[in-house]
Amino acid sequence: MNPDHWLDAAARLLHQPRRGAPRQVYLRCAVSLIYYALFHWLANSAADALAGATKPRDRSWTRVYRSLQHRQVREQCRKGRRPGGLPSSIHRFATEIAVMQARRHSADYDPGTRFSKSGVAASLERANRAIRDAEGATPAEKRVLAIHVLFRERAV
Repeated sequence: MNPDHWLDAAARLLHQPRRGAPRQVYLRCAVSLIYYALFHWLANSAADALAGATKPRDRSWTRVYRSLQHRQVREQCRKGRRPGGLPSSIHRFATEIAVMQARRHSADYDPGTRFSKSGVAASLERANRAIRDAEGATPAEKRVLAIHVLFRERAV
């Protein structure tokens, strides 16, 4: 799944042709789409890093892609849980996906949360930047990120 398509869909929801502020349902859906763009970029990057980026994609690639768990991503990407030695672009991506997951939960499950067009537009811009910056990481750095989000460390 192409993360750019998720981001494009979110942008379209922000720019619905109607007078006044966009409906909350459009803003909520846009927030979810932004999070899923980040999540699918991470799943794609992890699968490429661990199973190979060759096409057509094989069962091993799909297995890695589908192994990514939302809760584990959140736990592993929280501040202070990230591995050292990674570029700031990867750290920014990790921060952004953790923040957007919390926003997605609010958008999907908290009827009292209100979103603004400008706030969602800012989230869209940050997600776009986070993905573009993370794409510049080396294959080795992307592999470290993949291992970090897919596997928990066990206590000794």
